[in-house]
Amino acid sequence: MMRKAQGAIEYLFMIAAALVIILIVVRQLQNRGKTASSTANTAEKQINNTLSNMINNATGNTTGNTTG
Repeated sequence: MMRKAQGAIEYLFMIAAALVIILIVVRQLQNRGKTASSTANTAEKQINNTLSNMINNATGNTTGNTTG
């Protein structure tokens, strides 16, 4: 009877270890997704600013200090 109980406990520990590993992986993937999202948003803002500046310079609409 002891062998069966030992086998069952080992089996439960293996399942618990697998669940812990899965939870760690899921957490890491969620964090990487958030980081990727913020990086993409920052890049989008920079691209939009650059394009706005290029359009303003091409059309002669400059903003800033003008003396006249």
